[in-house]
Amino acid sequence: MHNTSANWGNSINECLVLQDTATTLLESIEMAALSKDAAFWSKISRKYAADPIRNMEGYLKTLERTKSYLKAEDSVLEIGCGTGSTALLLAPNVAHVTATDLAPGMIEIADEKLDKEGLENVTFKVADVLEHSLDEGSYDAVLAHNLLHLLPDLDQALEHIAALTKPGGLFISKTVCAPESGGFKFAMISRIAIPIMQAFGKAPFVNFVSGSALERKIASAGFEVLYTSDQASMLQSRYLVAQKT
Repeated sequence: MHNTSANWGNSINECLVLQDTATTLLESIEMAALSKDAAFWSKISRKYAADPIRNMEGYLKTLERTKSYLKAEDSVLEIGCGTGSTALLLAPNVAHVTATDLAPGMIEIADEKLDKEGLENVTFKVADVLEHSLDEGSYDAVLAHNLLHLLPDLDQALEHIAALTKPGGLFISKTVCAPESGGFKFAMISRIAIPIMQAFGKAPFVNFVSGSALERKIASAGFEVLYTSDQASMLQSRYLVAQKT
């Protein structure tokens, strides 16, 4: 009887150790992916900044739609801000914008733009999604454009974003999504073209989910989706506005 209890106890302890080991390994893999992606985006930051926006009409439409949801007294966080163009364009419409990116090269360019613009209500800093401290306060709106499909753990990121958002605050995002029914073009891009580019260091980590799956994940994180629209391009993007419940 005692030996059986001891064996059960040992088995439970072994399972807990294995679970902890698996969790640590997963966290290490995710950190390595983020570090690799930070280096990738920093390396291409100057070229990224110099390249024209592929769909300017779509970008401006997204910008104006986002502005319509923001108020003059809002404190806004933009995660994955790139070289800071969107943050600088939104800044005159709100009280303050904190804009972050995991790539130091991107933030370096953003700070250069900020110096030229002379705006006093914008702060740029290097940070991954999960590095945003809850001790620094919460935000009236959190923005994440062209970011969510680049995250290794989308569910965890959305939970943290929810924690950073004030009750009743908004989460606004535009994200490349997988088509609901697959498709030959998407398969060729996601399963062949992107992996080949990644092998040569020409593409970052990506994890596409469908628009409906994305909405379910956002709802599970504690938001109510208020508005969605899709923008067709080489790959479809979904723009959405969600309110923290």
